[in-house]
Amino acid sequence: MNETTQIIEQLRASAADQAYFSASRVQSSLFDLYGVVGDGEAKRLVETWLTLTIQRDLFSGVELLELLDDLEGHLTTSISG
Repeated sequence: MNETTQIIEQLRASAADQAYFSASRVQSSLFDLYGVVGDGEAKRLVETWLTLTIQRDLFSGVELLELLDDLEGHLTTSISG
């Protein structure tokens, strides 16, 4: 399992257990992802979400799961494309 997949799986497990996350906790996880996703659409998606962490106080687990779904879609596309 590569580092990106490991971080995503940990976030998925957390999002399944918790209803809400502080912006700082989401930001910390996004910085971890930012360092390992490589360039391309996945990195731009993480950058967009990092910007949101500055503007908001809370994120729902559902939002986090949607982000991870989008991120995995971009990562899959970059691998197969």
